Amino acid sequence: MATDSGSGLRVSKKHETWRTLHACALDLVDTRGYGDVSVEEIAAAARVSKSTLFNYFDSKEALLFDPGPGDRERWQKLADERPEGESMWVSVREIIRANIAHNAATLTVQRRILDAAPHLAQSTKAAGERFQQFVQEWVDARVRPDRVDPLCSVLLVNTAFAVLRTAYLQWRPGDDAQRFLGLLDSAFAEIEAGVLDLPRSRTGVASRERH
Repeated sequence: MATDSGSGLRVSKKHETWRTLHACALDLVDTRGYGDVSVEEIAAAARVSKSTLFNYFDSKEALLFDPGPGDRERWQKLADERPEGESMWVSVREIIRANIAHNAATLTVQRRILDAAPHLAQSTKAAGERFQQFVQEWVDARVRPDRVDPLCSVLLVNTAFAVLRTAYLQWRPGDDAQRFLGLLDSAFAEIEAGVLDLPRSRTGVASRERH
């Protein structure tokens, strides 16, 4: 038991150090700008050495956007909470929404940082891709392969994450997290109502008729 307790404490300490470094990086870069903050300053703010920092993160970009420790366990808990018999689409939608709600404060800061330094956009992909992969694996494990075409499983997950990305792109840097959640809910509602049936504009019809 003592060994298990010691191991648990070490893991907890590592997670706490990760979170401290991540929080310091977000705060400094959000306040001063990406180009005006050094890795050394982030390490100093977190009260660790630069070498310790690099034990946790490969780069300054990673400090801002890497997926967090324990994410997969948290995602699994969100998935386990979905009731039996619920439609797969609703389950995926609610897992995505719950994850966004959990990360709301961090996402708001990251959105402002990306607006000021758009070249960092590529660095945000790792967390999103890991989360989408988890959801896809979870869905695949719960559908009957003899009755569900793999295409449909992938299409469902890809569509849900396209909704998420669309809502994110419509979210303005000055808006708070509730605005993002509102956009996400609206985007899911539009898909569920049949977004492909958008009405044509009278101007567009008239323009085609002239040609």
